[in-house]
Amino acid sequence: MLKSKTGFVLGRVKASTVCFCSILSLLAVLSVPVPNGKAQDPEPTYGNRTISQWIDALGKADAPGRAQAAYSLGQIGPKAQAAVMNLQNIGQHDPDNFVRAEAIYALGKIGPAARSATPSLLRLLKEDANSGVRGAVATALGAMGCDLSQMVPILIATLKADQSAYVRGCAALSLGRLRADARPALPSLRDSAASDSSPVVRRRADEAIQRIESD
Repeated sequence: MLKSKTGFVLGRVKASTVCFCSILSLLAVLSVPVPNGKAQDPEPTYGNRTISQWIDALGKADAPGRAQAAYSLGQIGPKAQAAVMNLQNIGQHDPDNFVRAEAIYALGKIGPAARSATPSLLRLLKEDANSGVRGAVATALGAMGCDLSQMVPILIATLKADQSAYVRGCAALSLGRLRADARPALPSLRDSAASDSSPVVRRRADEAIQRIESD
């Protein structure tokens, strides 16, 4: 009987010692300082790749891979702000126009966090020879929350003067997305809805008018 009690007591002491040591280990881990005093959030991913991996692919993949990387960064959205400079560079200089357009669309999806790219995008809208790239710019500018006093007149000018129906349609689409903020564009949108040579532009202008007037 005594032996049984002694064994029980010793066992309980041993278990208590193990528990105490575990608590000390946990406290030691918790006491390790974290950079900036915060726990580091995991890097956002899309398609099982992180932002850093997609950025790396922008510079190393073939054209379809670069386009996929740009698209994926756009799908991550504002959290992909670290990719803005890379996307801006691809949008301006990549040898493949489709890749350039995807990079510009991605900047639009990143939104206000990509506003630093605005000056280069405006140059592309005015000067680039590729209508797909200019259309991507017109679409992205309407999604980036840029200075509306500057942006609305630029989109109006694009709607009225660009030689490509695709680009004019993108400008109308962006003006519609700005809703009440694009009220100064209503006269130009009405002109486009009534007389643009493209039925797609006429339809998009009409849709933009409805969106703006509904606010």
